[in-house]
Amino acid sequence: MTGPARFSPEDAELVHVVHLGDEPGTRHRMQFVFRVRRWQGQPELREADKCGAWCWFTPDGLPTPIVPYAQAAIRNIRDGRPYSELGWI
Repeated sequence: MTGPARFSPEDAELVHVVHLGDEPGTRHRMQFVFRVRRWQGQPELREADKCGAWCWFTPDGLPTPIVPYAQAAIRNIRDGRPYSELGWI
Protein backbone atom coordinates (compact mmCIF):
# COMPACT_ATOMS: atom_id res chain seq x y z
CA MET A 1 0.00 0.00 0.00
CA THR A 2 1.26 3.47 -0.81
CA GLY A 3 0.12 6.77 0.59
CA PRO A 4 0.09 8.13 4.14
CA ALA A 5 0.75 5.81 7.06
CA ARG A 6 -2.40 4.32 8.56
CA PHE A 7 -2.94 2.04 11.52
CA SER A 8 -5.80 0.50 13.46
CA PRO A 9 -6.50 1.80 16.97
CA GLU A 10 -5.93 -1.69 18.40
CA ASP A 11 -2.33 -1.53 17.11
CA ALA A 12 -1.59 1.65 19.14
CA GLU A 13 -0.62 1.59 22.81
CA LEU A 14 -0.31 4.67 25.05
CA VAL A 15 3.17 4.34 26.57
CA HIS A 16 3.93 7.73 28.08
CA VAL A 17 2.49 11.13 28.99
CA VAL A 18 4.67 14.24 29.40
CA HIS A 19 3.17 17.22 31.26
CA LEU A 20 4.94 20.34 29.99
CA GLY A 21 5.14 23.55 31.98
CA ASP A 22 7.53 25.44 29.72
CA GLU A 23 7.81 29.12 30.61
CA PRO A 24 5.83 31.25 33.06
CA GLY A 25 2.78 32.71 31.36
CA THR A 26 2.59 30.02 28.65
CA ARG A 27 -0.12 27.40 28.39
CA HIS A 28 0.76 24.03 29.85
CA ARG A 29 0.61 21.09 27.48
CA MET A 30 0.29 17.32 27.62
CA GLN A 31 2.18 15.17 25.13
CA PHE A 32 0.75 11.68 24.61
CA VAL A 33 3.24 9.16 23.23
CA PHE A 34 1.96 6.01 21.53
CA ARG A 35 3.76 2.90 20.34
CA VAL A 36 2.33 1.60 17.08
CA ARG A 37 3.42 -1.94 16.30
CA ARG A 38 1.79 -2.37 12.88
CA TRP A 39 0.93 0.11 10.13
CA GLN A 40 0.60 0.42 6.38
CA GLY A 41 2.02 3.08 4.09
CA GLN A 42 4.76 5.60 4.79
CA PRO A 43 4.96 8.46 7.32
CA GLU A 44 4.31 11.87 5.76
CA LEU A 45 5.96 15.12 6.76
CA ARG A 46 3.04 17.48 7.41
CA GLU A 47 4.73 20.24 9.44
CA ALA A 48 7.85 21.08 7.44
CA ASP A 49 8.25 24.30 9.43
CA LYS A 50 8.65 22.22 12.63
CA CYS A 51 10.31 19.02 11.41
CA GLY A 52 13.08 18.43 8.88
CA ALA A 53 12.29 14.81 7.93
CA TRP A 54 10.90 11.49 9.08
CA CYS A 55 13.66 9.03 9.92
CA TRP A 56 14.00 5.88 12.03
CA PHE A 57 16.56 5.85 14.86
CA THR A 58 17.45 3.49 17.65
CA PRO A 59 17.00 4.90 21.19
CA ASP A 60 20.80 4.87 21.59
CA GLY A 61 21.38 6.64 18.26
CA LEU A 62 19.05 9.64 18.43
CA PRO A 63 20.02 12.76 16.46
CA THR A 64 20.89 16.08 18.02
CA PRO A 65 19.38 18.42 18.62
CA ILE A 66 16.21 16.66 19.74
CA VAL A 67 13.06 18.23 21.16
CA PRO A 68 13.42 18.09 24.98
CA TYR A 69 10.00 16.52 25.61
CA ALA A 70 10.72 13.78 23.04
CA GLN A 71 14.05 13.03 24.69
CA ALA A 72 12.40 12.92 28.14
CA ALA A 73 9.65 10.62 26.87
CA ILE A 74 12.09 8.18 25.27
CA ARG A 75 14.28 8.09 28.37
CA ASN A 76 11.30 7.51 30.66
CA ILE A 77 9.74 4.86 28.42
CA ARG A 78 13.04 2.95 28.51
CA ASP A 79 13.02 3.25 32.33
CA GLY A 80 9.45 1.95 32.56
CA ARG A 81 7.87 5.23 33.71
CA PRO A 82 4.51 6.06 32.07
CA TYR A 83 4.42 9.72 33.18
CA SER A 84 6.86 12.62 33.48
CA GLU A 85 6.87 16.37 34.00
CA LEU A 86 9.16 18.74 32.17
CA GLY A 87 9.85 22.45 32.61
CA TRP A 88 8.15 22.90 35.98
CA ILE A 89 10.01 25.03 38.47
